[in-house]
Amino acid sequence: MDKQQFWNGYLGSDWRSRHEGEENTKDNRQVLCVGTQYMLPMYLLADLQLDHTGRLRFQVSREDLPLTNRLRFNAMWNSDLEYMFGFRYILTKYFSLSTHYDSDMKWGAGVTITY
Repeated sequence: MDKQQFWNGYLGSDWRSRHEGEENTKDNRQVLCVGTQYMLPMYLLADLQLDHTGRLRFQVSREDLPLTNRLRFNAMWNSDLEYMFGFRYILTKYFSLSTHYDSDMKWGAGVTITY
């Protein structure tokens, strides 16, 4: 939206169904949303989102923060008290080993393919 491309807007949806239960919870969410993102200093991405039920959500994230020449760090936190962090170790130009912790889905690990 601006000349430097630090600010943008979006229109989309948030569909997830991990368990049977109440509607519009973190495990069973089916909402349309509109939002805006702004790139803060140190490449922190601030995201403000409003869904069709009137729920407002704020999120801050950072991806690909270099800790060493080959080690990268990712992190995210939002106002729903969800959070995530992870590491990626670069093996070659196209392959990395990655690990990840998410407050909802817990631990994960795998291979990341970059193209």
